[in-house]
Amino acid sequence: MASIEWRKDGLDIQLPGDDPHISVQFRGGPQKFEVTGWLQIQALRPSDEGTYRCLARNALGQVEASATLTVLTVDQLNATGFSQLQSMNLVPEEEAESEEDYY
Repeated sequence: MASIEWRKDGLDIQLPGDDPHISVQFRGGPQKFEVTGWLQIQALRPSDEGTYRCLARNALGQVEASATLTVLTVDQLNATGFSQLQSMNLVPEEEAESEEDYY
């Protein structure tokens, strides 16, 4: 079985840690040897800015990828030419389509 780890800014602290607004999810599939993982940040704040690294490993080896998250304030968005923020369509969890997990 594969394992997935998330880290922020190169620290040895594994995410999500003790912070309730950050969660780590993963699921198997569609092939039994495949795993998909993601990091979810709710109520994004400036302290969430940084470089996030994902490390996946199994018996055959390991692979990693990283991405840099930049948090912009409304004033910064306006300065970059955004004139209006579009609203997001949020669907309550109980109304969302259920996705099948493969194991």
